[in-house]
Amino acid sequence: MDDLKAVAEGVLGEVAGELEAIGRRLNVAHASLPVSPREDVMLAGEEEPDFFCRARAAIECALHDHLDPLIAGLRALAEKKEEP
Repeated sequence: MDDLKAVAEGVLGEVAGELEAIGRRLNVAHASLPVSPREDVMLAGEEEPDFFCRARAAIECALHDHLDPLIAGLRALAEKKEEP
């Protein structure tokens, strides 16, 4: 059973690494998108968001709400730590 656990921990660590690479790609994509001059008004809901505002917000949400916690959880399992 310990061998199977070690294999599973290794796989989870590899998957976490792959997800970290995806996170880096998303950060690069986010940095390459221009900030709309009226983004503050768009985010406040006073104006319809344009493509760049929606794309930047989607990436930020995906990283913060989904990808970062998933990576942390997988890393904790792979490294035998308590989840954050």
